[in-house]
Amino acid sequence: MKPYRCVFRMGIEKSLEYRADFFLSLFSAVFPIIIQTFLWNYLYGNEDAAALFGYTYNEILIYTLLAGLVSKLVQTGLEYQVNEDIKLGGLNKYLVSPVSYGRYQLFSFLGEKAPQLVIMGAVAAGMIAFSVAVLGLELSPMRVLIFIVSLVLALLLNFFIFYSVALLSFWLTDVNLMFGTVSIVLVVVSGGVFPLDIFGEKLELLVNLLPFGYTTQFSVNIINGRFGWTQIGSGFLCQLFWIGFFGILARCMWKRGLKRFTAVGG
Repeated sequence: MKPYRCVFRMGIEKSLEYRADFFLSLFSAVFPIIIQTFLWNYLYGNEDAAALFGYTYNEILIYTLLAGLVSKLVQTGLEYQVNEDIKLGGLNKYLVSPVSYGRYQLFSFLGEKAPQLVIMGAVAAGMIAFSVAVLGLELSPMRVLIFIVSLVLALLLNFFIFYSVALLSFWLTDVNLMFGTVSIVLVVVSGGVFPLDIFGEKLELLVNLLPFGYTTQFSVNIINGRFGWTQIGSGFLCQLFWIGFFGILARCMWKRGLKRFTAVGG
């Protein structure tokens, strides 16, 4: 594990080196929340809005604040580096080194996320305190602890999803443009923009079957109290299942992709 500890520290150093980029990306997360708040203000001007969406005005604001934060926390970015390594030959140095490329990317990703988690954890604490004091959120220490555990699993799940997508670089000429589209789609279908259960039980069932809701909506519904303990337990099992599924998928894609890889450049 010593090489991966070094990689983890390098990830932390990289994140601290590009502090301006991090704070700008954090600041950019504010704008979608502001836009959504104006949207909900307009929609909830109708007296039947709560009956239509199944959320009171305060509940939908709590969801908007927390979902925007969680979706930013689990955001990746490693897919661009993987694509560049495969296309430009940077992968060569990893193939001749006694390290696993997947583990290297994982520990580098976790290292880059560590400082962000500290800062955004403070922001999350402020948002939760505001929700408790102003919006009437009912909270317990146990829910906070379970929320943190769900965030860690959501972070791992999102990593393996995007790592699997990034490995398509072995088969496609250039997938850089596809990454942006995939990121936007996954933010929406994960519940990062609005709760997907407002569209009815059928879509809610689909969200529960697919992995994407377990990266954002699941964690938010833990902290806002919409999920009971049975739903939380089954949600954790689903998170672990999908982490295992995408981990195995990525390993299979890696082995097959290496058979197509031509080590030139780098």
